[in-house]
Amino acid sequence: MYLVFKILCFIPLVNSFNSEIFSSNGDDTGHFKYVDAKFGTNYSFEVNSSIVFIFIFEVNETSLLPARITTESFEANQTYPVLVVVQQPKSVSSWQIPYIVGSEDSPIQEYPRTARTLCPAFHGNSMEIRKEQPIYIMVSCSSPESLIFSVSVDVTVFNIELDQPMTVSVLPSESQFFGFTFPPDVSSALLRLDSNSNICMSLSVQNFSCPVYDQEDDLKYKGYWETVTTKGGMLLTREAFPQRLFVIFVVHADDKDCTGHLSGADLIRNKTISFSVTRNITYQDYLFAVVAVVSVFSFTYLTALFLLIYCSRKSGGITFEDEASVRSIYSPDETDVAFTAKNNHSSNPSVNEACYIHDQGSSSGSTAFYREAVRQRILCVYDLSKEAHEVLRAKSNLYFWNLLTIAIFYSLPVIQLVFTYQKVLNQSGNQDLCYYNFLCSHRLGVISDFNHIFSNIGYILLGILFLLIVYRREKLEEMRDTGIPQHYGLYYTLGAALIMEGVLSACYHFCPNHSNFQFDTSFMYILAVISMLKIYQSRHPDINASAYLAFGILALLIFMGMCGVLYNKPIFYYIFTVIHVIVCLILSAQIYFMGHWKLDREVHKRASLALINPFRNREGNWWRPQYPSRMVLLILGNIFNWILIGVHLYSRLGDFATYLLAILMTNLLLYFIFYVLMKLFCGESILIQPLIYIILSLSCWAAAVYFFIHKSISWKLTPAESRTYNQPCVLWDFYDRHDIWHFLSATSMFFSFMVLLTLDDDLAHVDRRQISVF
Repeated sequence: MYLVFKILCFIPLVNSFNSEIFSSNGDDTGHFKYVDAKFGTNYSFEVNSSIVFIFIFEVNETSLLPARITTESFEANQTYPVLVVVQQPKSVSSWQIPYIVGSEDSPIQEYPRTARTLCPAFHGNSMEIRKEQPIYIMVSCSSPESLIFSVSVDVTVFNIELDQPMTVSVLPSESQFFGFTFPPDVSSALLRLDSNSNICMSLSVQNFSCPVYDQEDDLKYKGYWETVTTKGGMLLTREAFPQRLFVIFVVHADDKDCTGHLSGADLIRNKTISFSVTRNITYQDYLFAVVAVVSVFSFTYLTALFLLIYCSRKSGGITFEDEASVRSIYSPDETDVAFTAKNNHSSNPSVNEACYIHDQGSSSGSTAFYREAVRQRILCVYDLSKEAHEVLRAKSNLYFWNLLTIAIFYSLPVIQLVFTYQKVLNQSGNQDLCYYNFLCSHRLGVISDFNHIFSNIGYILLGILFLLIVYRREKLEEMRDTGIPQHYGLYYTLGAALIMEGVLSACYHFCPNHSNFQFDTSFMYILAVISMLKIYQSRHPDINASAYLAFGILALLIFMGMCGVLYNKPIFYYIFTVIHVIVCLILSAQIYFMGHWKLDREVHKRASLALINPFRNREGNWWRPQYPSRMVLLILGNIFNWILIGVHLYSRLGDFATYLLAILMTNLLLYFIFYVLMKLFCGESILIQPLIYIILSLSCWAAAVYFFIHKSISWKLTPAESRTYNQPCVLWDFYDRHDIWHFLSATSMFFSFMVLLTLDDDLAHVDRRQISVF
């Protein structure tokens, strides 16, 4: 209240004095002492409750740059502070010495030195500063004892030149701000900040107007702002700042706003920063980067069309309709024998003989055949494909329609939410709300980070391409009754999930933060689980999990992911680890016994049959498993899962959602390797086409993982800590490493799906009674 009273008294008082009174340097007129001061000179006096100093700094041609006032007093204290009031023609500024920073949560700090830059007045839209009236500085104190203080006013380098780096030191009591005007040929520019110190500070960009909000407690009321530790950046556009702008640097009293916990309050909080404003890409560069990506994926479509035409012309021999007509000539048994002799290409005759079962007693259904085959340790795909093709297709299509329903109901509120985030960001100016890579973030209209949204186009385009390939393949193979029974609904589900992954990843990148990261991972769970179901279905067509059960499990996985985020405690990880181990053992038993093992009351009888009876009967090979190769591979798979559990419990790699995704992806890879090895063990082969897809997918995955590891943000940290990962663009000055991850991961998943689609093409004309189950 005392400071406000002084200001109210000082303003009319100064205006009432004429220039004749001011000309008497050092003249004492009652309670006030007037000093006719000059720029660049340090003035030191003693002040007490009976004296008020008024300094008059005349502005001349050599001092047209903005004035920076420095005040200092080592004898002032919180009880008797030295009060400083500065009057300009259109504004009044005030502060006290010592300058007090801190709050109830952090230690109070006193700074005996304070420096402020006065807001300049420009001539219209030019960078020329208008000559002002003199600057009046009043210094007072309520202390009965005299306190020594000093005052100096200097001109400062103020204008930021394009592509010219600058270095400045900032303290909590000595904020800094500079001005920038867009050159006529520049519509956008990138502000970049670097520092070797981890001291927390704020970077603010404000439109040209006075006063300038350059203090920690009022910085957030105007313009755009963000917290910074060692690295920061912001995109400056002429649309947002049509005339000129101010760039403000303010050091915080402690590091809580940057790190999330109180620290650094006891340090000497002098932060040296280097910053520059560089030219951003032009409209032509922007358009080229967008068109180039669209052209690459368009080339993929043209390549697929060329291969389709080429393969259609090269194909010959018996068509599917011809095969059906040929089979009508023979009796059922003769037909099977004819086609078995014609298409038998296996290099392991014993496997074919073991898997061959005559079609006797088919009226008992697939279950009777299945159990009888398991009892004799003989099982082929023929025994598990008793249901009609129309029934299987209807069951398989349920996956696609369930996914489509979930996608619509899931994506609509997500889209509404992210647009709300974007609106709040634009209105509040709070750049800490979204975790952008500010060194490579290109704006489009109201969208702050268009390049990271657009780079998800690969998921959408390649997902549509995969759907078209599956549709054509289904139409060509719908008459086939040899080879692996295809569940094309699962393939359609994979393609649709790939599209939705692109849509939701784009939604996440509207405003990436710790609240909406699950948008980017939900459909990754679906892709992993559906891929495993597709691999399992290849050899178990009639006993695959239903769509309702599959999506129920996915709902449980997403629920567990949510719990892991909300309750990130060690006890949750321990409970989840127990569940993980139990699920691994149950699935291993299911795979080992080819889907016949169940956890019910009869489990002890099956264990007795498999383990105890051979030992009781003194069989010589009682210790050998029924399926040695399958047993070895499953043991290795469980070992890998236990290693993953141990590594995560020991070092806590990433958050729970990422850990859960890593489990699913690791088991998918292990199951795929298991499937390929068992396929080779059973004498089957891998054709050139799926082999090429395997090589391409592995190559793309390796490159994608490299770019994923070298991340440009981390929503698991605070916004300021996340900015330390920010990186410049690496591709066409438009895309960063995360954008490249989007391109490569989309391509990798497309090739992976093509592997699943073509992996068993070597069995296309093989009788199902000669195809092994594993």
